[in-house]
Amino acid sequence: MKKKLILGLLILITVFSTCLIFAENQASIAVTGMVKQPLTLAMEDLARFQTVKVQLNEVMKDGTFRGVFYYQGVTLRNLLDTAIIEKKDKSFSKHIDMAIKIRNREGKEVVLSWGEIYYRNSGDIIVATSAAPIMPHKSCASCHESSFYKPYMDQLSRGIEFPKLVVGSDGYSDRCLEGIVSIEVIDPPQNKGVTGDSSAELSTPSFKITGIVKNEMTVTDVSKYQDKEMEVIFVGEGKGFHGIRDYSGASLYALLDDAGIDYDLTTAIQVSAPDGYRSLFSYGEIFLNRDKESIFVADIEDGKAIKEGGKFFLIPTDDIMADRDVKSIKEIQVFKID
Repeated sequence: MKKKLILGLLILITVFSTCLIFAENQASIAVTGMVKQPLTLAMEDLARFQTVKVQLNEVMKDGTFRGVFYYQGVTLRNLLDTAIIEKKDKSFSKHIDMAIKIRNREGKEVVLSWGEIYYRNSGDIIVATSAAPIMPHKSCASCHESSFYKPYMDQLSRGIEFPKLVVGSDGYSDRCLEGIVSIEVIDPPQNKGVTGDSSAELSTPSFKITGIVKNEMTVTDVSKYQDKEMEVIFVGEGKGFHGIRDYSGASLYALLDDAGIDYDLTTAIQVSAPDGYRSLFSYGEIFLNRDKESIFVADIEDGKAIKEGGKFFLIPTDDIMADRDVKSIKEIQVFKID
């Protein structure tokens, strides 16, 4: 009887283990939306791509610590390039107003902008397929009681569900989703509401902050905000190197914070000009950034008030290319990516 019970338990364990392995092997990601070639990628498909390694210190915005790991995986840009992003609306051909929404098995969603994937170091944003903890070199016992350090050390041996979105460019890890199942490329409907005259003079005395903010604002002066100064190197995809200039102004973070914006990882911020030129930014790249002043609204160029192409000029200084710069800001619209 005892032998039969043990045999039965072994069979159940074997079946259960097989189911777990099968579930792991069946994990897949769908790449859909504004793409020419939709993809469904299983874990073994992801393994065929060239991989990169990213170190992630997993600290959440609320202070929660989730460990320190080396993650190995394929860049999100590589997957999007394979699917081939394709806009249906050709009236504004640039992709800088597009968003990428990632969802996991639990239904949690985060949004990234096209620009932060393509105009930053693409190796920082990956779909990870494996991880290795980074252990402290010294024992914590010499400095602290076990009740202090054990909960942190336990995070280094926690289970991680793959595939996992890793956004190593963020200062906080709130957008790092485990068990992702879909990557959707979106051309937000709000883009159709941005109209303009391409021949119009680029000069606006003010701009509005509208959408899902607590206080819609009309901004005529940014001097009340903490002054931000930056030397900016201009290199564009179309016309190449355009020189180096000094700017000062206010951070986009400070302006949005003043307008009142809720914590929401599916929120997007669109900045547009009178001629219809526009750029999209994600909540995460502004509010989870290590340097919250890296995207700013300039009103001074080389020591003088901006007049040509002014009065306000959006500059994302972390971008490698200058194409998301917006001259003569007319509106900053905040909305959810549905």
